[in-house]
Amino acid sequence: MKEKLQDIKNKLAYYLMRGAIASFSLLPFCVLYFISDMLYYVVRYIVRYRRKVVKENLANSFPEKSEDERKTIEKQFYHHFCDMIVEWIKTYRMSYDDILKHVEFENRDAMANLIKEGRNMMFASSHKGNWEWMPALYWQLDCPNLVGVEVNRPAKNPYINAFLKSIRNRLGMELVDKNDIIRPLLKYRKGEKTFGLGLLADQTPSIKNIDYWTEFLHQDTPFLSGPERMARMFKSAYVYADVVRIKRGYYKYRLTVLSVNVAEEEEYAATEKYARLLEKSIQEYPSDWLWTHRRWKHKRENNK
Repeated sequence: MKEKLQDIKNKLAYYLMRGAIASFSLLPFCVLYFISDMLYYVVRYIVRYRRKVVKENLANSFPEKSEDERKTIEKQFYHHFCDMIVEWIKTYRMSYDDILKHVEFENRDAMANLIKEGRNMMFASSHKGNWEWMPALYWQLDCPNLVGVEVNRPAKNPYINAFLKSIRNRLGMELVDKNDIIRPLLKYRKGEKTFGLGLLADQTPSIKNIDYWTEFLHQDTPFLSGPERMARMFKSAYVYADVVRIKRGYYKYRLTVLSVNVAEEEEYAATEKYARLLEKSIQEYPSDWLWTHRRWKHKRENNK
């Protein structure tokens, strides 16, 4: 009885979510951005979504800035955060051509050369800008042997999880479970396919998996080493995918090859390069990063 009741709740949540997304995604961007402007006041002033976390993160990351400067960044961040929500909703009905009108890629030719060399690619991106439209790169490369892969973090609700997966599958991405990444990649390699694996490499590792620290935005910060380890295993190229907001709803993806073959680099060298470029980009475009993330919840003195 308890399981049946939970299933009913899951289905109800799914139908409500799908109905809302299907309805709002019909609206043009100009209306969605008006909704975003209204949502900003709800999120920042009424719900006060993670205001304390955002303020603390900004204070620790930009001690050289005045309180007024940090407050400006905070306001701009919450506006961008709400824009991200409506852009994600709009993605539900956007075609390939629609998305391509909103994105551009810097250094795309270097990616094409890696594919010609038969190199698999690890794209280390971050929670900055609109990372959801990154799959557009694979369409522009137009290589039949290239498989675009993303890591799926399953939602607890199985119906919502299947719905979210269908949206990403529609964008041409193959999804692999976060606990079973290697096996599908081996399958692609065996099938003589070149894969590009997109990873949000700025996530906080679990405390038991921390093995690399570096100073990042004036703070001791643990970084995921898993992306680099996978790149070593497959002798892959390691590419930093930086997302820069050009204007509202338009983004540039700056692609920087950190290593053509990570297996030939010193351990953690690619991870350190990634940290430095991400730090520089955040300092340049501070309001575009996801400041609601509890990035510094682990302390180095507790992980020796």
